[in-house]
Amino acid sequence: MFSSRILVGRILIFMMLFLASALLFSGCSLPWQHNTTAVADGTRPTAQQLLTALQKNFRSVSAFHVVMKEDNPGSVTAQQVQIRSANGDVVMPDKVKGQATVMLSGQSVTVNLISVGGNQFITDPITGQWRVIKGVLDPRTLTNPDTGILSLINKARNVSQPSDDTVNGVPCWRVTGQLNARYLAFFTGGGVPAGAMLQMSTCVGKADALPYQLKVTGQAAAGDTAQTTRTFLLSNYNENVSITAPHI
Repeated sequence: MFSSRILVGRILIFMMLFLASALLFSGCSLPWQHNTTAVADGTRPTAQQLLTALQKNFRSVSAFHVVMKEDNPGSVTAQQVQIRSANGDVVMPDKVKGQATVMLSGQSVTVNLISVGGNQFITDPITGQWRVIKGVLDPRTLTNPDTGILSLINKARNVSQPSDDTVNGVPCWRVTGQLNARYLAFFTGGGVPAGAMLQMSTCVGKADALPYQLKVTGQAAAGDTAQTTRTFLLSNYNENVSITAPHI
């Protein structure tokens, strides 16, 4: 049976995962909690300087586009819902509009999602008709440092210093680290070996200190392999995006 509530919650978290990508490798507080100092132009920052600059600049972000894709997926049972790809727009702090390709009962289907505040709307993968699902997940809870995915802050280990890289033509600083898979069990469903570690990296723009990529490799969910990789690409910062509830 199609588990709408589980699917909506997971798609929303995927759409908002970038919030953690910006902060996973830092022990700092969230962007809107205090003012910070940007990294000087033309210099290679330390990891701490980079994340401090990112926190400062992200305070001005009002909207962005995100694309998620999964490579080397593992096997899934007929009862599992596996998100293979997703893309959409987020308007801060509580609006999400996206589309996802999921494996459902062994078949690849496409679903559309709109979330405004605490109200979610999703298309039935069979009929394509919009359905109302209330109270599954308020996106604002994902921006709360005490709940949801932002609880991952301070969990990363073996953090690297920034290195030069480019994402979709954008020069950026790449930082890598490791995260225990158990910290993602609240949305992946767990089921991975105890102590499984995920390899994580994020790329932060050199010119604007904003996140442009987050990559997670390893066994984050049941059926994953050590080579399963989920990549999140961020773009189109601060564009004028309108997200409203669909007419039903």
